[in-house]
Formats: sequence, structure tokens, C-alpha cells
Amino acid sequence: MIGKAIFNKAPLPPNQLAPLPLGAIRPEGWLLEQLRACADGLTGHLWEFWPDVSEKCAWLGGDGDGWERAPYYLDGLVPLAWELDDERLQEVCRRYIEAILASQREDGWFGPESNSDYWPNMIVLKVMMQYFTATGDKRALSFMDKYLKYEYRTIEDEPLCDWAVARAQENMLAAEWLYNLTGQKYLLELLRKLRDQSLDWTNHLHSFPHIRAMSRAFTWERLRNGRQGEQSTLKGTDRPYFATQYHLSHGVNVAMALKAPGVVSMFKSGYKEQNAFRAGWQKLMKHHGVATGIFTCDEHLNGDSPVQGTELCAIVEAMFSMETLIGLGNFDQDLPDMLEKLAFNALPGVTTADMRSHQYDEQVNQVRATVEPRNWYNNGDDSNIYGLEPHFGCCTANMHQGWPKFVSHLWYATADDGLAAVSYAPCAVRFHAGGVPVRLKVDTVYPFGQTVRISVTPKAPADFPLYLRVPRWAKDALIHLPDGEIMSVVSGETACLRRVWNAGDEVRMELPMEPRVTRWYHRSAAVELGPLLMAFRPRENWVKLVDRPFSCDWQVTTDEKWNWALFAEEPMKAVFQPEHVSAFGQGQSAVKVCCKAALAPGWEMEKGSAAPPPVLPEIDPESVTTIELVPFGDTGLRIAQFPTAAEPTA
Repeated sequence: MIGKAIFNKAPLPPNQLAPLPLGAIRPEGWLLEQLRACADGLTGHLWEFWPDVSEKCAWLGGDGDGWERAPYYLDGLVPLAWELDDERLQEVCRRYIEAILASQREDGWFGPESNSDYWPNMIVLKVMMQYFTATGDKRALSFMDKYLKYEYRTIEDEPLCDWAVARAQENMLAAEWLYNLTGQKYLLELLRKLRDQSLDWTNHLHSFPHIRAMSRAFTWERLRNGRQGEQSTLKGTDRPYFATQYHLSHGVNVAMALKAPGVVSMFKSGYKEQNAFRAGWQKLMKHHGVATGIFTCDEHLNGDSPVQGTELCAIVEAMFSMETLIGLGNFDQDLPDMLEKLAFNALPGVTTADMRSHQYDEQVNQVRATVEPRNWYNNGDDSNIYGLEPHFGCCTANMHQGWPKFVSHLWYATADDGLAAVSYAPCAVRFHAGGVPVRLKVDTVYPFGQTVRISVTPKAPADFPLYLRVPRWAKDALIHLPDGEIMSVVSGETACLRRVWNAGDEVRMELPMEPRVTRWYHRSAAVELGPLLMAFRPRENWVKLVDRPFSCDWQVTTDEKWNWALFAEEPMKAVFQPEHVSAFGQGQSAVKVCCKAALAPGWEMEKGSAAPPPVLPEIDPESVTTIELVPFGDTGLRIAQFPTAAEPTA
């Protein structure tokens, strides 16, 4: 039997949802293909050839990298290995974990002798949490307890520094998790010590002063070097102004910090903590948001133009923040919608279909992926090519958590002994509800289709609730119950199905998807279909820049016109093609939207990218036609935020 879900223990406030143990949810259908692509791609093979995580790394006893890269890699490799029940990958994970366990000193510190930074150890704590729920290996608990006691004893004399100050919520999350298992009181005091040494993300998200692109607010040199006479690092509660601004505007820090108020609210609950995520997210998306559901950060927050970049690390960390927040509080309906938008758009759009190459910076409007200067804030000229480690290797190490952690958070346990759906991607769930073992099978091609079938198979008849979210975009959604009754539901709410369930019961959901237009930068129009962002994909010419045995570097260009303006008020037609359903980018697209458009000749290139979409551009009346849009995640080049044509042309 799969282990138990871990709910809050007093005095932490009760939570209504808790993640299922790793391995309780297994991907199926197209999602299984997606995870197999990860296993056949960089996630499954990076350890074989990339020195920073191979046997040459200091975490395995070599003289190579001893900082964040191997921990980052494990944070995605562990869930992938157990969700696929892949013995080869599980053995690779155990090799790292055994080395880490063996590295722990008597005082509790662990890891390579070259590392004295708390930050990479925080990632290892997250790895151990997942490993324990998958295996039940109690050595992971002893290891965490010994280390957290070390922190409790020494952190005031050896305070957090730099990245650890900005990312201390990851450490707090592990302490809360261990407290809920063991009830040890020292962990509550450690939480307060960690909070006192961390950046105050709660107040920052409420006030959110970063309302301009950072390229117009600070120069890179000022952020990097600080003012004359001030240190440029963070240590404990000593926070020089420009060092603080560096961390508060750093995109990946912000993505991680979205969970910070929720984590803090578990031991210091107040109005500010409970409302900081929503307040901060609204301002973040208003000033820096793009149609993929994420904010720009190339490397720092840089405005809402669709040609600014978003770092891959920020995408996967924002996903994990949302997954964490869902389990910390009550069921916030908007969080699953936000999570799906990232998982089905931003995440697949930033990698190649075979998961062997990735970008550092992804653009919503991306018509050339080449090595040349762009209007990044402080990223390199190669940041948007597809490769092994464009610009910097952090994303090469950290990209792996995206898909596996999404799978492990598709369903949650509920405090009333039921199960709650967060996303309807195809999967199988084995857990317990109503006091008996239960199997759920989610049979669907969602998000490429509108029907979701959920079969419920309890070991014996059992009374328990199923909580089914109704996406905010799903107007006129219906739920067909096992007894033939049809349940009308409200979009943006959660339906509770409480009944005595019997083997063979099936629930069918109809989630109608109609193309809809949302507005973004310069009133640009994005076309959305259910949770999918649709995009125009020009012909793509892939040219190999660097040839390697496993992961190559690619530039992508097009010789096709891309500068389309939409007639956004004209009817659009969605065409579903279930025969083409597969993992993102593999084969033909499973759905397309046909819409009316015309070329805007004055919309041209600007410094390696498409220029920002113009407002009401002049169009070529001879070019009016119907264009096809495909899922953003199927594209290497794309336009997804379009200028709007002034008026339809007959």
C-alpha cells in the first residue's frame, strides 16, 4: 500500500489538501509519452556525460561542482524514476542519495567539503522528502532531523547568506514537513529563526515596487556591484540595498518566493501572509506578465513585452510554488488554472520535443532562435537557442522537476478522506479514500480534448468525496454521474461528489472549449483554447550549431512571413484531431484554431527579435486570409501575442 498523505500537525493550522506520496500517481496516455521523453532525454542521461552532475561532481566524490547542480538534478530525477517505476533511474538516484547520506558529519552538516553554503542543502532536503514518500527509507528522516538540528544550534552564529537568504522558504518547507511527521518542537523555533534571516517576501509581494522593466530601473552594474562602500552580498539580517534589490528582482527568486507567504503562514498566520500571493501575483502579471501565464525575467523582471525572455528555471519553480501552495491552504480555484497554463504552454515551449535541448530564455513571440544580441536585461547572446547549456548551466540542472512534479501533484488527498483533482491530464491514481484502497483512472486526451472520464474502483464499497475543479474558462460544463444524473456546475468552482462508490463507477466531465481572446501588452491579442495558448508557427529551419553525441545546440530561423495581425472580433473555429494526440511537439498538433488575419508590413525585426506588437497596425488588404494556430507547446518559433487589425476587410 502506498504511504499516507502528510497533513498539518497542531499548532500548525489545519490544511484541507495534502500531496499524495510519490508514486501514487502514474502518468498515462500522452503524459506518459512526455515523461518517457524526459527519461530518454536529458533527465534520464545527463548523469552519463555532463561533468557538473556526473561522477566527476563533488557530490559523488569528484573534484567538480559541489554547489547546486547535482541537487537540482536529483530534485527532478527522483520523481521521474519512481513515477515511471524505472529501475535503472532509481539505481542512479540511490547512488547519489547513498553518497549524500554518507557525507553527513557528526554535527549534522553534509555534502562536499568545498561547500559551506546552505542553499544547495535546501534542495537536498526537498529531494529527501520525495525519496522518503516513495521508498519509506527512514534514513532520510534521520538525515533531515540531524541536519535541521545543526541549523537550529548554529544558524545564529553561522547565518544564511546570499541565495539562501532569498530562498529560505525552501528550508522552512522541509522543516514544516518533518514537524508534521515527528512533532519535534525545536522545528517550530527553527522556522522562526529561518524567517528572521530571510528576505521579507510577504511585505514585498504586497508592496511590489518593481512595476517597471528592470532595464529601465537599474543598470546591471549597479545591481551587481552595489553602491560604493556597500557590500553586494546578503548575510543574515545585514541587507545592503542593491544586493537586496538584486535578489528581489531576480526572476527565479521571485518564482520560488511565490510560496514564501504560504509557508510562513503555517507558523505565523495573519492577513498579510494569507493574501500576499494573490496581491503579488496580480501586480507581477500586470507589469511583467505574458500570455503563457508567467512573467518575463531575462535575468531580472523585465516588463510585459512578449519579446522579453523568461528563464526556464523560473517556469519550473513557479510551477512548484503553485503546487506547494495548493497543498498548504484550502483549495484556491485559480491556482490549478495557473498551474495548468504553465504546464501546458510555457514548459513544453522551452524544450525540444525529444527533451534533449532547451532554451535559457523563452519568448512568447519568437521568430528567431540564434546567437545574437537581444534586449535581454543581462543574459547572453545565446540565451534563446536550443542547446545543452545555453547562457548558463543552472537550467540544464534544474529543468527536470517540471514534468515529474506536475504528475505528482495532479491529485491531492483531502482532510475528509477523499481525493481532489487539480488537473485532468491522463493518469492512474492508487491511494485510499473512505478507509479503503482506491484506484482512479483518468481516461482523456485533455487538454487536447473536451471530455474527461474518471473511473473509480474502491476495494470495497466506500463512502467518500471526490472534489472536481471546474476550470474558470469552462462555461456550461457538465458532470455525468454514475447513476445517469447530469450535474450542472459553475465555472471557477469545485464540485463535491459525495456518494458510496462501487467498482466500475464512472464520472464523465464535459469541459467545452471555445476559442477566446485575451489582451496583453499594447492590447495585443492572444488566442486561448481551454488551458492551451495557441500560436502561429512559421516554417522552422533547424541548423546544428554544436554537434554532440547526445545533446546538440540548435539555431532556428524561418523564411516564412510571421507578421500577422488578427481580426480578433471575427469568429474563430477550433478543430480537434484526436488521432494526432501525443506528447508536445511529437507529430502533428492534436488541435488547431482557424482565424482571420492579415499581414502587417510595418511590423518588422528589431535587434534579433520581432519588434513589440504595434497598436492598430496598417495591414496589406491583399493578404487577408485564414491562418492556423497550434498549441504553443508544439512550436519552436511562434507568434502568440498578435497585434489587432483595425477592422475586418471584406
